[in-house]
Amino acid sequence: MKGHKLFRTLRLLLLTFVLLGCFHSTAFSQAAFYSGKTITIYIGRGPGSGTDLALRTFIRFWQEHIPGNPTMVVRNIPGGGGTRVWNYGYELADPDGLNILFSPFSGTAEILGLPGLRAEFEHMPLIGGLKSPNMVYVRTEKVPNIEQLLSARGLKYAGQNPAHHYDILGRMALDMLGVDYEYITGFSGANEVFNAVRRGEVDMQTAGLTLYRFSIEGPMVQTGQALSLWHNPRVDQAGNLLNEEAAAGIPSFVDVYTQLKGQAPSGEIFEIYKWLQPTINTFGHAAFLPPDAPEEAVRILRESFVETTDDEGFRTEELELFGVRMPLISYVEGTRVVGEMSNAPSNVRALLTKYARPDGE
Repeated sequence: MKGHKLFRTLRLLLLTFVLLGCFHSTAFSQAAFYSGKTITIYIGRGPGSGTDLALRTFIRFWQEHIPGNPTMVVRNIPGGGGTRVWNYGYELADPDGLNILFSPFSGTAEILGLPGLRAEFEHMPLIGGLKSPNMVYVRTEKVPNIEQLLSARGLKYAGQNPAHHYDILGRMALDMLGVDYEYITGFSGANEVFNAVRRGEVDMQTAGLTLYRFSIEGPMVQTGQALSLWHNPRVDQAGNLLNEEAAAGIPSFVDVYTQLKGQAPSGEIFEIYKWLQPTINTFGHAAFLPPDAPEEAVRILRESFVETTDDEGFRTEELELFGVRMPLISYVEGTRVVGEMSNAPSNVRALLTKYARPDGE
């Protein structure tokens, strides 16, 4: 009997050593992959923009969670309405696990296959994403309070390009409400739109909550120069509309529509608006690798991306800087969304074409 117990004890010890050895081997392999390496991250916005600042903050913490402690450097590739960086990653970047595309994601261009975007995202491994909730605000010189929105005339709604999901969702909401407005496009980034609003050259904008909390809320809203109108709500997998927690203090579009129209929104355009929330409005910022990147790099980067979003140091600094926390989009959820985009319903494609193509009107 004693011999049998001794045998069991020795077997458990042996198993423990084997498992520890496997764990150590895996950890060493992961560390070895990036040890002494430099990872270049490409951002499709200019230096100093709200997106650039938000992503650089994340990257600084991300570096600490990658085994092997590689150096991370950032290169900005703005232009093409955000498509230039994706084309570079798809066509030119080396698929060695050392080049990451981390930038605002244009779901509209992906759905419609718009000219200029040549990247095929289904062939690019998704690392993960950060959702960037967004909202609409207007100068009080034109709309002193929400009740006067529908009677305002000739509002200038400004955006970056017709295919940008901020612009599309903002215009859809204004059209559902029946607001009289002119769409002004061609700005190189959200900061440029904001500066035009601040100078009084245009009247309203859809802005990410990071930009709103960091640059707009204090200087414009709290001083009475601008009015926050609504935020675009999120939609769960059951199709229920839910307020974004990060948009506390800003009503949802559904709330504003109900207040101004006396009934909840409905109809085909609203159903498309709902469909777009978890698709083109899901990715605020997405991180992809070039096609054929090493599987080990994909696994390491996905795991470390999630760990970074759970890093309390990052979340605390993010909240202090921007007053908002950008929710994680896992690679599983993000890959599902990319798949849905490639199979968008015909009525969604038709409406997006109307808004996104210059000749679609």
